Formats: sequence, structure tokens, C-alpha cells
Amino acid sequence: MLESKHVRLNQAVDVIHLRLGEHALAAVDRLPKTEGWASGVGAVDRLTGIGGLPRGRISLLGGRGSCGKWSLGLAMLARATREFDSAIAIDPGRSFDPWALLEFQPDLRALTVVRPPDPEATGEAAVGLAKAGAGFLLLSLPARVAAAAEPWLPLLATAAERSGTLVVALVEETPRPLAHASSLSLAVERMTWKIERGELVGLRARVTCVKNKLSLPGRVAEIEVNYPLGAALFPESGVGEVRRWARTDERESAVV
Repeated sequence: MLESKHVRLNQAVDVIHLRLGEHALAAVDRLPKTEGWASGVGAVDRLTGIGGLPRGRISLLGGRGSCGKWSLGLAMLARATREFDSAIAIDPGRSFDPWALLEFQPDLRALTVVRPPDPEATGEAAVGLAKAGAGFLLLSLPARVAAAAEPWLPLLATAAERSGTLVVALVEETPRPLAHASSLSLAVERMTWKIERGELVGLRARVTCVKNKLSLPGRVAEIEVNYPLGAALFPESGVGEVRRWARTDERESAVV
């Protein structure tokens, strides 16, 4: 009986290979392991469980305006310009100013900004760049573009996985197709503004890992986003972490 089941299983595997191709079925120990890319924001990297954002996957930073997600995205993009041959920002809403990166010490020679004349061409640009092997791809998605992204998101996910492109999408509200396509989803929430000597110098935000295909979700961290004041930046990187850490109920959280 066991021998006949083994024979039938081998026959089924042979049929799958014949009809769908040899890559349609593989032993798990032969699949490549997803590597984490250290974003430079240690508190965020620890939330992922793999030491950084997953290469070859779509990561999502979501949150309402003035929550700190843009500063996080800029810090990651600036670091990517120093570590990848190519870092690309796709800006269909024309809201991204490359000079805002200067406080994060980017290598502008490695940065390309793509502004599709038609927002509907965002997907075509993103998929094409991922297929070509762009190292780091930052997508700034206005609500109307994110809501219409369902047709091209599976293509982007497949292209990124094959080329190893690291994709980070910035959105205010996450439509269901984008939530489904992402491997890592981080929700950013402003907790309080930072005021020093009557000046607005930054904010404190809570970052929650709401989805993680590669490790456990649910981890929480607090970060400080610091704005430039005159010629100074607090701290130099622009994004810091609240340093005292505690672990409770399987959640890693930063506490003041």
C-alpha cells in the first residue's frame, strides 16, 4: 500500500513538472532564503525578525500625514543610494523633492527620480524597473494610484522576487490589494510632537509590524524623527530610536 502511494505521488510530481515547468514544485530546503537589508533605523530593522527589510519583496510603510513615514522613507532611500548601484524613487504625485534627502547624506549619483506623465503608468514603470534589477525602489503612492494598483501589483511582486529588487511603498491608507501583495507592512503613528525652546524639532512615533510573512508580526517600537534646526540635526541621522527596550508577551517594544 505504501509503495503504491509513493508511486502515485512520484507520477503526480512528474505531471506537474511536465505541465507547469520544473520551477512549479521544489523542496523547501532548495528554495533561496530571503535576506534582510539593514535600513539603518535599528528599531525598525528589529521589528522585521530578519535584521532588516526583505530583499526581493514589497515592504509597506503606512500612516496618516505627518506621522513620520516620509522621514523613514527618506532615511532608507538615502542609505540605499550609498549601498546599491541604483536607487529609484517613483513619484506619480510629484510630491518628492530630492533635495530633502540632503540631511540624510545621500549619494545623489546613484539616485534616479521617475515621474510618470500619467499616474496610471506608475505600475508599468515600477514593474519594468524591478525586472531590470533596480537595487532599491521607493514608491510614493497617492491614494488614487494605490487604489488602482491591483492589476500590476502581482507583476511587481514577481519581478522583485526574481531580480532581488527591494521595494518600499509609502501610503496613507492601505488598500486590500497592496496589503495582500506586501510581505512586510509597518504602520506608523505619530504619538507627540517634540518641542525644544519653543521650536518644533521633531516628533515621536510608534511603528507597529502589522504583517510579516517572514517572521512574527505584532512587534512594536517607538522612534524619534528629528527635523533640521538651522544647520544642526538632532541626531545626525535624522531618525533615532528610544533606547531602553523591553520584551513582554512576545512583543518587542521600546519604552521611555
